[in-house]
Amino acid sequence: MDRSTYKKGSYLLGMHLPIYPPAKLLEAMPDYVLLLTWNFVDEILEQQMEHRRRGGQFIIPIPGVRVVCS
Repeated sequence: MDRSTYKKGSYLLGMHLPIYPPAKLLEAMPDYVLLLTWNFVDEILEQQMEHRRRGGQFIIPIPGVRVVCS
């Protein structure tokens, strides 16, 4: 998932996983989302408040493992 308009419709390098816009997260509504961009955690959690409000949780493994919910 990425907000960048340049990356939409592209694939993650080396993994061939599609890059979706953030709206896809609310469509799919996974129970947990692995968030590896630890340096943007606060910004992303704020942007994804609706996902968290609906019960979605984020797993943030860096610098220590934590699970963030609503």
